[in-house]
Amino acid sequence: MSEFHYFGEAVAARFKRMAEGELYVTQADGLFDAYLASFPAGTNPVFRVRTEHDCSCCKHFIRNVGHLVSLKDGVISTVWDCGRLPYPFNEVASRLDEYVRSLPIVSIFRTKEGRFGQPFSNELREGETSPIRWTHFHCDIVGRHRSNRPDTDRGAVTTNVGVFRRGLEELTTDAISTVLDLIAENSLYRGAEFKGLVLAFQKLHNAYPREGSQADKDIFVWGNVWQIQMATFRNTVIGSLVVDLSAGMDLDAAVRAFEKKVAPENYKRPTALITPKMIEDAVAKLKDLGLESAIERRFARLPDVSVNNVLFVDNSVRGVMKDGIAGLLLGEVRATAPIVTNPEPISMDDFVARIVPQASQINLLVSNKHLSNFMSVTAPAHTDAGQLFKWDNGFAWSYDGDATDSIKQRVKRAGGNVDADLRVSLAWFNKDDLDLHAIEPDGNHIFFARKCGKLDVDMNAFSPIVRDPVENICWNGRLADGTYKIWVNNYNKRESIDVGFTIELEYRGAIQQFTYDKAVPGGANIPVLALLVEGGQLTRVRMDSGLVGGSVPQDKWGIKTETLVPVDTLMASPNHWDGQEIGNKHWFFILNGCRNPEPARGIYNEFLKGALEPHRKVFEVLGAKTKCPVAEEQLSGVGYSSTRKDQAVVAVKGDRINKAFIINF
Repeated sequence: MSEFHYFGEAVAARFKRMAEGELYVTQADGLFDAYLASFPAGTNPVFRVRTEHDCSCCKHFIRNVGHLVSLKDGVISTVWDCGRLPYPFNEVASRLDEYVRSLPIVSIFRTKEGRFGQPFSNELREGETSPIRWTHFHCDIVGRHRSNRPDTDRGAVTTNVGVFRRGLEELTTDAISTVLDLIAENSLYRGAEFKGLVLAFQKLHNAYPREGSQADKDIFVWGNVWQIQMATFRNTVIGSLVVDLSAGMDLDAAVRAFEKKVAPENYKRPTALITPKMIEDAVAKLKDLGLESAIERRFARLPDVSVNNVLFVDNSVRGVMKDGIAGLLLGEVRATAPIVTNPEPISMDDFVARIVPQASQINLLVSNKHLSNFMSVTAPAHTDAGQLFKWDNGFAWSYDGDATDSIKQRVKRAGGNVDADLRVSLAWFNKDDLDLHAIEPDGNHIFFARKCGKLDVDMNAFSPIVRDPVENICWNGRLADGTYKIWVNNYNKRESIDVGFTIELEYRGAIQQFTYDKAVPGGANIPVLALLVEGGQLTRVRMDSGLVGGSVPQDKWGIKTETLVPVDTLMASPNHWDGQEIGNKHWFFILNGCRNPEPARGIYNEFLKGALEPHRKVFEVLGAKTKCPVAEEQLSGVGYSSTRKDQAVVAVKGDRINKAFIINF
C-alpha cells in the first residue's frame, strides 16, 4: 500500500516528540503479532509468501520501540497515538495505542542502538530495471535513551521504583504525621533538618491512588520516581523512623533507634516525645471513661494466673499459682534427658488434647528463627482497674518489638523485598563490609557494582556503619534453569569480634538458614550455596562445606537459643481464657529463667474494646508511655499465633511418655 509512508513518518515524528522526555518500557509479548492482527480484513493481503506488512525491518522496530510509552501529568502516551491517518492505518494505530496503554510499565528505556528500523529500502526484482521503494517504521535513538550500560541504568531506576512503591504502600499516614509532630515540638534530635523531606514525601504519599487501579498506581510511581529523595525516602535515616512507626514499634523504641543513627553517643533527649496537647487530650479522655487507673500495667506473675486457665504447668511451679494447692502433685521426679530424635509431627490441637495430659515435663527447643516470638504476659497494676480490652479479664501480652532479631524483618526495614519468589539474604553482626554475590545460569554477575534490579540492600559500605547489617538479592517470576552460585566477599575488614555470618534462603515462603561461624579475612571470598533450578523450580540446594545448617546460638532474655529449655507453663492467650474465643488465638510457652530485660508495652490498640476505638491515637501514645516496669518475677517465654504457619520442637516426659514432637501451628 503506497500510503504506508504516511504511517511510518507519523510514528517517527511521534517518537521524536516523546523522546524529548523519559520513555518507559511496557511488558508487551507478541506485539508484532498484535500489529498484524490489527489490520482490518482484506487490508493486509499476502505478498509472495507473507502478508504485505509482515516486514522484518518493521518487526525490528515494533519489537524494540512499539511497546514504549511516555508519561506527562499522569497521562500515558504511546508511539501509536500519532494523529489522523488514512485507512486502514488509522484502525491499526488506534488498536495498538489502546493495547499498549493497557500494559504494565516494567522499566525505563535504555539501549546501545542508535537506530531501529529504517526509512526505506529498495528492491530490484529480476528482469526489471527500476527498483521498488519500500517504506518502513524507523526512529533514531539520541540523548538519555542511548547508553553504553543500559542494564545498569535500568536496574538502578527499577530498584528505586521498588523502594518508592513500598514506601508509598507500607508507610502509614499516622506515622508520617507523628514524625512531623515530633519535629514541630522540637522532640526529635536534628528533626528540623528533615522537615522539608518529610513534608515533600507526605505530599506524594497523600496523592498516591491507593484506591485506584494497578495501572493508576504504576503511572504514579514511574512518573514520580525521578524525585530521587522522595523515591528513596524509605531508605533515608528519617524514613527509617517512619518505617519503624508504621510497623508498630512503640514511639520510644523507634525514636531511640533513629537517634542512635544520628545523635552522638552521649546525647540525652531535651524534650518529651509527646506534645502537651496530646497529654491534655489523653488525660481528659481517661477521666471521661473512668479508666485512669487501668492504663497502669505490670508484668504478670504466676500467682496471678489460675491453674484453670493454663494447658500445662510444671509441678515445680504449680503450687504458687492462683487456685493451686501448695505441693499438689509435687513429688520426687528422677531427671531424665529429654529425647529429641525422630520427632513426631503433630498439630497443636492434638498436642493439647492427647499429649499434654500425660506430661509432667515439657522442654521447648528455642530456635533462632523464633527470636521475634519472645513475649511477656502483662496484667493491670490495680485490681480494681476498669476494663480496657475486648475480653473480660485484665491480662494481655506483648511480643518483643526488636525487629532486628529477625533477618527477614531486618531486610524489610532496610527497604529490601521480602515477598519475592526466591530470596537470598546475608546477615552479620559486626562493622565489616561483607558483600553478597550471585552468578546466574547465564553468567550474569549480581553484586554491589551491578545490582541488576535484584540486589536491593547493600549495607556498611559507607556511613552509617552498623552492627546489624544485611544484604538482599531476590528474584521474581519464573526462574531461569541452571545453577545459581552464591558467595560472600569481605570487601573491608574492620573488626575481629562477632565474626561469621548467616545466609537466609526463602523460596515460596519456606525459609532455611545457613551459618558460617569463622572470621572472614579481608578480601576473601566464601562460597556458600549452589541453587539448582529445573523447569523453573528450585529443586536442590547445595550448602558449601564451610557452612552449617541452622544458626549460631544466641542469648536472649536469659535463654540460650538452639537448646532445650524447660517450660514452666503452657497457656492460651488471655482472650481465650474462661471459655472466651475473642480474636486470634496464641499459645504461650512460659520458659524457666526467661526474663524480659526491657519495659513491656501493656496496651495495644487492637486489644481495646469497641467503645475506645475512636480514641486509638490517644491510646497509641499512652501505650508507648505507660509500659510495664522491669520486674524480676514475670511470665515470659515464646509465643505462637494461630494465624501464622510455624513449627516448634518439644520434648515431653511423663509416666507413660518420653518423646519429641514437631508441633505444627
